Amino acid sequence: MHPFRNLLLISLGRESSFRKDPTPKDWAVMFRMARQQALIGVCYDGISRIPEHQRPPQDILDSWHRLTEKIAEIHSLHLKRTEEMVPILEKLGFCGCILKGTALSRLYPIPERRMCGDIDVWVAGTHRSILKALRTSYHPFDIVYQECKADFFPDVEVEIHFHPGKMYNPFLNARLQRYLEKETPIRDGETLTMPEPRFDAVYCMAHMFHHYLEGGIGLRQMMDYYYTLRVLDPADRKPVMEALRHLGMGRFTAAMMESLWFNFGLEEEYFLCPRDPKLGRKLMEETISGGNFGVGDRRNYQKADESRLHRYFRKSSRVLSHLSQYPREVIWAPYARLEHYFWRLFLGYL
Repeated sequence: MHPFRNLLLISLGRESSFRKDPTPKDWAVMFRMARQQALIGVCYDGISRIPEHQRPPQDILDSWHRLTEKIAEIHSLHLKRTEEMVPILEKLGFCGCILKGTALSRLYPIPERRMCGDIDVWVAGTHRSILKALRTSYHPFDIVYQECKADFFPDVEVEIHFHPGKMYNPFLNARLQRYLEKETPIRDGETLTMPEPRFDAVYCMAHMFHHYLEGGIGLRQMMDYYYTLRVLDPADRKPVMEALRHLGMGRFTAAMMESLWFNFGLEEEYFLCPRDPKLGRKLMEETISGGNFGVGDRRNYQKADESRLHRYFRKSSRVLSHLSQYPREVIWAPYARLEHYFWRLFLGYL
């Protein structure tokens, strides 16, 4: 067993110590991988559980501790800013819900150990009405189909979602939007809500699927899903899996079950479907080598003088590398990317 995988299992409370005492070189590798996968804080839990003689060298332990403390500080700041979003949304006349990390951190045994990204808020309304309201004070920018950024706070990035996510296949994307609208956590009379596990079990899978095809995902997103499945009502597993198949994500879900089983020891009782070892191995190889959101994947590197056309072909080629595994979605990627470009150009968002 790779020491880092052993550390993940210890951090989740599945094992109490390393099967083989790690060397200083092993700890250097584990520290690098934990940073690359945005799991520094979570893995620090594991370090606190292992016997003294298996702990990392003092210099690595000190660096690990400092980063974990910083993650906790950022988490506290995100909670504060999330609370401050409530009066802002009330002033704008919006109801919304918190998506992804800020909401999912609640599922962790120690929420402040989950590394934060930005704050994602899905608000009810059309993209035109939302942008019109934001332009009064918050200067929206980086406007794309599903979201935009806005200047709410100087120290935390906020993304306002018109749609929680998207798919390349226009028919599957229409199904996804209908499903998310039907299962929406946004409720009249409540300014800011949190999704239920049934919603996240579909939405987070769609989010991971899109990012996996476009640039890559990391173990942090998979760990979010691990905790989502563990709190999902057993009665919801069948309808969730039916929805995922209807949205063309049956094979990806099977690959994800393999990864969750192998990396985190997820029990079969929490599976949504039987695992697929072949697709799962491919998923895990890219996840481990690419890191969080594919930061280490050379196919995602952008040259300083890269033109829009070259970027289009580079990113399309990246997606098309998955054609044999997920043809139903991938075949539409080049057309969807072109359509999205002209949509942004026509509306003046470029």
